[in-house]
Amino acid sequence: AMAAGAGEGARAVVQLGVSAVISTAAPAAVDHRLSRELEECLHAQELYETKEEQQRRERVLGELSAIVGEWVRRVCIAEGMSESMAAETHAKIFTFGSYRLGVNGPSADIDTLCIAPNCIERSRDVFGMPNPLTGALAPRENVLVELLREREEVEDLVAVAEAYVPVIKMKFAGVEIDLLCACLQMSSIPEPFDILDDSVLRNVDDATQRSINGVRVTDAILSLVPSVDTFRTTLRAIKQWAKRRGVYSNVMGYLGGVAWAILTARICQLYPRAAPATLLTKFFLVYDKWKWPNPVILAPIAHVSPYGFKIWNPNLNLADRKHLMPVITPAYPAMNSTHNVSHSTLRVIKEEISRGQRITAEIYAAGEEATAARDKAAAAQAPRAAGMAAWMRLFEKHEFFSRYKNFLQIDIVAGSAASFKSWAGLAESRLRHLIFKLEQIPHTLVHPLPKSFANPRFPVGCCTTFFYGLQFEFPPGAQKTVNITHPVHEWIAQVLHWQERSEDMLVIVNHVRRKDIPSFAEPCAGPSGAPDAMPADPEVAARKGRRRKAKKQPAQNAAAGAISAAAASVASGPLSPSCDQEKLTSRSITSATNEGSGGGGGGGGGGG
Repeated sequence: AMAAGAGEGARAVVQLGVSAVISTAAPAAVDHRLSRELEECLHAQELYETKEEQQRRERVLGELSAIVGEWVRRVCIAEGMSESMAAETHAKIFTFGSYRLGVNGPSADIDTLCIAPNCIERSRDVFGMPNPLTGALAPRENVLVELLREREEVEDLVAVAEAYVPVIKMKFAGVEIDLLCACLQMSSIPEPFDILDDSVLRNVDDATQRSINGVRVTDAILSLVPSVDTFRTTLRAIKQWAKRRGVYSNVMGYLGGVAWAILTARICQLYPRAAPATLLTKFFLVYDKWKWPNPVILAPIAHVSPYGFKIWNPNLNLADRKHLMPVITPAYPAMNSTHNVSHSTLRVIKEEISRGQRITAEIYAAGEEATAARDKAAAAQAPRAAGMAAWMRLFEKHEFFSRYKNFLQIDIVAGSAASFKSWAGLAESRLRHLIFKLEQIPHTLVHPLPKSFANPRFPVGCCTTFFYGLQFEFPPGAQKTVNITHPVHEWIAQVLHWQERSEDMLVIVNHVRRKDIPSFAEPCAGPSGAPDAMPADPEVAARKGRRRKAKKQPAQNAAAGAISAAAASVASGPLSPSCDQEKLTSRSITSATNEGSGGGGGGGGGGG
């Protein structure tokens, strides 16, 4: 992206993006020093994996590639190819997401994509589904899911063939893997293979396009930044900030990894020679002033669709016009990566960006003052500790449970761990719809926490709990009463309408006051900047572990009874909760809507 000249000052900057750069200034001494302190801060939070962990991931990807190669060879022979032709027919494994971007943490999963030739049929050869016309099945030894399931190093394999993006989830030699598969109209995948060439999408279906899109977007982002290393350091800081401040979750209406990467890449384009600390500061400065819904775009959008896929275009598409915070993917077909953002989550994101802008401005002001100090030796040492502490302040944990007096506690429950996996996936994908419904109520602000908790009131692996903060802002003279019965019941009814739902699959919604937040959420309810959990004394932890083990079975039996009791009372009548600016006067609003089932919320303090 930058052509080197005779020296640092002579380097010519090639424009990337859709507008001119803001500054081509090279980093000053303060920029270098603050960037070193920022990286030390990131390392102190253990955001980097070790070389051994990197090598283990590379070995896993190599083994997965070998398995895929053997699988393709078997299918080719079954389709009538000779051994020699089958050996020359190749597939290819790509990575995408945080691993491909180079910002994955020590325990992060790896998003992978298998690009397969046209002799492979996804439903038949990847997932082992029967032919819809004849009912015929492929031999088990030719089905990728079965080949993986037979491997000793593969655990917890779940294949979701009917998902919006069909996926195989598994743990391979201890590494979490999400594997997608895209079958292209090619007899073999060539080497080298340019996945950014739009022609790879010729004659593919929507599911294949969605599967391949992650790799195309990730590679396009990396190709559109001036310095990949600087981009990675900055993005790693942004991701950590977003997670710590509770604004990292696509499914809950915040931003996911792709959107944060695009926002970071745009700042890199605008300040192509800046150091990571400068880019981080400019990130908050630029987006604090950004006039949403003006879109963030890394490259010009091709509005002509040669292969028929829908392209983001608010001038033509009414749905695109309603997007509140558009962040557009840089590969064809251009899409909005933030379509889940609501008025409520946009408000939270903007508040957190403003906070980040204030903190980073203070860090730079202090850094410049220290750099200008006469005693250069003292300035080189003393500010380093101060700088580390300042950066740590940026990454302090959110204050969610201390910000509000009223909350909704949402328990997603199933009778068994097996049924819970599918039920939780469905219910969690609908959580943002409840946000949309609640924010339609006048004077009501909603703040969803993008973190789930295991509720010990239910058997292990059978419940997950979410919390929404509620705030009410009434104009002078207005009646300070809000009724939330209808939107909550309407949302519950929509979730329960799932055709594959069984009677033990429930959604339980309780109102809880701040003082009644259940103990299992307490690690998240501490003071700002406190760790999620303090290290425990080993001997005390061992004693507690023995007591928990002794109590575990009776507790699970009691919890199973709670599920049965809740499931038995689904037909009860509705409640009439209302709330004012100080409190909600409801008991509980549940899928089994009565007082008895409300107890399933677990320590939720159903009474107003």
